[in-house]
Amino acid sequence: MESEAYDTPENIMHGSGSQLFDHVAECLGDFMEKKKIKDKKLPVGFTFSFPCRQSRIDEAILITWTKRFKASGVEGADVVKLLEKAIKKRGDYDANIVAVVNDTVGTMMTCGYDDQQCEVGLIIGTGTNACYMEELRHIDLVEGDEGRMCINTEWGAFGDDGALEDIRTEFDREIDRGSLNPGKQLGKFNTSDVSAIEKNKEGLHNAKEILTRLGVEPSDDDCVSVQHVCTIVSFRSANLVAATLGAILSRLRDNKGTARLRTTVENGDFLALDLGGTNFRVLLVKIRSGKKRSVEMHNKIYAIPIEIMQGTGEELFDHIVSCISDFLDYMGIKGPKMPLGFTFSFPCKQTSLDAVSLFSRPQTSGSADRLLASEFDLDVVAVVNDTVGTMMTCAYEEPTCEVGLIVGTGSNACYMEEMKNVETLEGNQGQMCINMEWGAFGDNGCLDDIRTIYDKLVDEFSLNSGKQRGLLEILQLPSSRSRYEKMISGMYLGEIVRNILIDFAKRGFLFRGQISEPLKTRGLFQTKYLSQIESDRLALLQVRAILQQLGLNSTCDDSILVKTVCGVVSKRAAQLCGAGMAAVVDKIRENRGLDRLNVTVGVDGTLYKLHPHFSRIMHQTVKELSPKCNVSFLLSEDGSGKGAALITAVGVRLRQEMSS
Repeated sequence: MESEAYDTPENIMHGSGSQLFDHVAECLGDFMEKKKIKDKKLPVGFTFSFPCRQSRIDEAILITWTKRFKASGVEGADVVKLLEKAIKKRGDYDANIVAVVNDTVGTMMTCGYDDQQCEVGLIIGTGTNACYMEELRHIDLVEGDEGRMCINTEWGAFGDDGALEDIRTEFDREIDRGSLNPGKQLGKFNTSDVSAIEKNKEGLHNAKEILTRLGVEPSDDDCVSVQHVCTIVSFRSANLVAATLGAILSRLRDNKGTARLRTTVENGDFLALDLGGTNFRVLLVKIRSGKKRSVEMHNKIYAIPIEIMQGTGEELFDHIVSCISDFLDYMGIKGPKMPLGFTFSFPCKQTSLDAVSLFSRPQTSGSADRLLASEFDLDVVAVVNDTVGTMMTCAYEEPTCEVGLIVGTGSNACYMEEMKNVETLEGNQGQMCINMEWGAFGDNGCLDDIRTIYDKLVDEFSLNSGKQRGLLEILQLPSSRSRYEKMISGMYLGEIVRNILIDFAKRGFLFRGQISEPLKTRGLFQTKYLSQIESDRLALLQVRAILQQLGLNSTCDDSILVKTVCGVVSKRAAQLCGAGMAAVVDKIRENRGLDRLNVTVGVDGTLYKLHPHFSRIMHQTVKELSPKCNVSFLLSEDGSGKGAALITAVGVRLRQEMSS
């Protein structure tokens, strides 16, 4: 790199704009003459270190002069055009001004060439300013939210609105009144004199020389006092710069702690299936991207008869296919097959986006996607867990959503993990969604110290019935699992309460010591009754009426105790769920090396939605156990089917990119 510095005379700084840019063009021509490149038309980068409004890289409209410049006719004009005009007027060389940048931006890019982690530029000299790299999603003036943009802060103007009045002194105001830009920029300090006076060894000697030159006859004490004043002024200056730079660094940290899922998708119509309970939904999802992006959904719910649930896998998927056919007729859809996303809410081994195998016994093992495709002309693009679908549904509205949580009939969670921590895959760039299947937490005995006799009774019952009820029975999943899920999910809380009530009745605490036949009935106390009994709006007489409806003759004292039992069981469930979620978000924070994490959790499930206290207790638990994480919870209004369609849209695009 070759360079040369040229002086700018005072009369040009305070003259006309044409004089200033004629001088710049003359200096540029002289430099090109010396380097023997005047005959070449080279691209020019123009560092212009004054506040400008910039709408593109080769244009800069001067807002106001600073640093003692006051050339007339430039404020409000494009400085690039003024320089081009001056060059053209000379006529002895040509130059193509490609970019105009602030000196802070130029400094950042200079250092960024050697250190790719450089994201801030700082100038502290005749004037001061800073720039930094901002996430595009935080810039309201620019469309789009992917990538970053350099922000020239022009922080020298900080305080022009009066925000610094409480720390400005009478000396600051005096300098401001005497500057070229009163009320716009703080005045200039002779930093060379200040630096000379503050030197450790010769500082006092320098002070005497400088003061004498200024026409003062200082004593030794005067020199000491002046040195102290210089130290105080420069110390304050350094602290103010550090404080403002700290604010920029904090913003960078906070913005990086708020990650976003990419949800850019293609336009198109997609089918989605949502299978996870005794019913399943078929959806038609119409996605429109761009400025006016939208998702239009049509759906129909189909029941799964008990004989199908207790039949074979082939019978189950035959039923699903017939329902899809009915839905397509219902929507009047004919023609080529449509891409389909399949929400399959059971523990699976997933080898690709469109291939999953159920974790099951050998006689029922198979690929869900192949069962569908073989029965019907369907283009199964993606198979996802309901937690993943929920996360993607919420991420479409709130891109900081990186965790999915289901708390309903069952419970599970997923989250976005850094690829470098996924040992089963090569590569360490980007992220991958991890379906935790956290219901199985505790199957190795690690929860045994907090499991009660009532949990064990529920577990034994479910073991005798093939582990879990409903669809899980017909899918014949392994038996001794899901101990964590059985302590928090809606399928089991009512049964835990029923076992406690039986024990209390045996001990004479409830129902006059009588165990009625209805109380012996498994499944009698459904979790929905917990929500009703725990409602703050229900009086004891209404609680008693619910118990009598279940065939449990109770007194008011019985009703109080039953309500207490329900509250304890559901509170424990919410706290256990919150503890699991706290562990997940704290793991994300630690894996990213952040002091603080901002993250959103997408949630779905009837227990979370309908129980009067579950969500509040869970939120509080997460807050207490992960104090370094700011966690927001976003309820999924559209379930997981919308998320499956969004993933399918991305899958279609990726498939097209690979084929091309």
